[in-house]
Amino acid sequence: MSITTTVPEYLVHGFLDEQGSTNFLSATSVSNAFAQEGVVLNYAIKTNTVADLVVTATLTPFTKLGDENATVGIESLSVGSELKVPDSGTYRLVDLISSNQGMRLYSYTLTVKANQNDVAVAANGNYESTLSISILQN
Repeated sequence: MSITTTVPEYLVHGFLDEQGSTNFLSATSVSNAFAQEGVVLNYAIKTNTVADLVVTATLTPFTKLGDENATVGIESLSVGSELKVPDSGTYRLVDLISSNQGMRLYSYTLTVKANQNDVAVAANGNYESTLSISILQN
């Protein structure tokens, strides 16, 4: 008699409710995103895939709710201490080279800074920026 089984591929990603946590959130909202030091987002990927992966992101300027003509630009996006430069509007955040088998958790600190010159002249109100993350097989 033999018993066989298959372990399916698993990949989940999202924001963490706090650094060091494993509680994934599909979306997050932060206050005071116009602070000079920027806003910190904790992002993670949990996977057992053996494929090499590329994580990219797009980031929209902050747009005033109710007035799409009022915007505040993005000054920078960093992963840890590494400043990322967009290529045609897309940031290449990380490359995951699979060297281990089994379940792994990769976590990163993303820092988004608003353009402080734009902030200084921005109309009062609530603003929103969207960070969209994609994971592709390399």
